Amino acid sequence: MGESQMVRRDLEDLGRLVLYVVMKGEIPFETLKTQNDEVLLTMSPDEETKDLIHCLFSPGENVKNCLVDLLGHPFFWTWENRYRTLRNVGNESDIKVRKCKSDLLRLLQHQTLEPPRSFDQWTSKIDKNVMDEMNHFYEKRKKNPYQDTVGDLLKFIRNIGEHINEEKKRGMKEILGDPSRYFQETFPDLVIYIYKKLKETEYRKHFPQPPPRLSVPEAVGPGGIQS
Repeated sequence: MGESQMVRRDLEDLGRLVLYVVMKGEIPFETLKTQNDEVLLTMSPDEETKDLIHCLFSPGENVKNCLVDLLGHPFFWTWENRYRTLRNVGNESDIKVRKCKSDLLRLLQHQTLEPPRSFDQWTSKIDKNVMDEMNHFYEKRKKNPYQDTVGDLLKFIRNIGEHINEEKKRGMKEILGDPSRYFQETFPDLVIYIYKKLKETEYRKHFPQPPPRLSVPEAVGPGGIQS
């Protein structure tokens, strides 16, 4: 067996180990070793874990540097870091002004052949009272309300983050609770979607830098270990 093949096998074993740890050993590791890759991916409890394992199972040509490349993967981001990334991308001027020919909006656009996403019709999934209140701001200024686009969703998340703690938004905060959890639970595939769309672009500047060390709760993230 060549060195590259050995590394690939090690990465596959690591993918199974990641799933075993995230699932807190609910399924014996020996059982996971007998399952094929596709079955294991369907067992992943969240999109970040699923994508990380997929990357370990299919590292492409850059086998030796696979682990280094994955240190910045959203699997390792905290809830707050994921939320902050969404807000920071939503704070880009092209998104705030809906610049139609923007490279950023083009990058974020959902392509026809891509699988459906939880946020495709996002305006219908936000609490109606919250959505109406946020749209009212634009209606008063005779501007278009929020549209079912990724750019407008990020703009919405940014605006919520900027104003949620204002006294006049108390009712909205009671509905949403912690916005970082609200948005990630409502749109569980949004963070990984943004990551994959922007990771090879200048906009990766909005991603958190990989920390030198990670505690287990931070590494597992929203879908993992909870008390």
